Amino acid sequence: MKEAVILAGGEGWRLKPATWVPKPLLKINKQTLIDHQIGWLQNHGFENIIIASDRGDLTKRPITYSLEKNILGTGGATRKAFNQIQGDVAYVMNVDDIVFYDPNELFDYAGKGAGILLAKPTLPFGMVTLQNGINVIRFQHRSTLDFYVNVGHYVFKRAVVEKYFPEKGDLEFTTMQRLADKKMLQGYTYHGMWFILNTMKDLIQVRTFFKS
Repeated sequence: MKEAVILAGGEGWRLKPATWVPKPLLKINKQTLIDHQIGWLQNHGFENIIIASDRGDLTKRPITYSLEKNILGTGGATRKAFNQIQGDVAYVMNVDDIVFYDPNELFDYAGKGAGILLAKPTLPFGMVTLQNGINVIRFQHRSTLDFYVNVGHYVFKRAVVEKYFPEKGDLEFTTMQRLADKKMLQGYTYHGMWFILNTMKDLIQVRTFFKS
């Protein structure tokens, strides 16, 4: 059985005051963000899906919650959510990172204990090349940068989570670096579209994409 954890504790502070809706409940494509992500996982064969959050009213779907009474951070929330995972490995993802690929590709990639989805980011500004420090000789709009960043989708084995994840603390910096130091973290490169919902501009872009 394929299992997954959705980290859905974000309040979406950078979207305020344009909207006061918690980030998982933002409406896209006639459904909420959390329902979109649940449906995406289910369409790819994931059956046991755990929502890690501080609230248990994010969806009407028959989903299991891992509730936080206190803020645990992404690392602590993942560790706690694994108490609801029945097997030895689970797909873990941020609710606000929307990608377009088969998550089973990454699920089958965590041979050393942990896998992370990576992508090359697009610069949101026009990149300018200067000659002699003065003359503009090239202007590139939305250039793709030549390095990889974390897409917010992972796969972890239970043994790794139990040994290296904190009871309370972050996932993205401290925990991931510990796994990298132990040579346990494998990167899987992704070259498709990637939306992250941080600002109202991001939300409008996502809504426009799915509407079209």
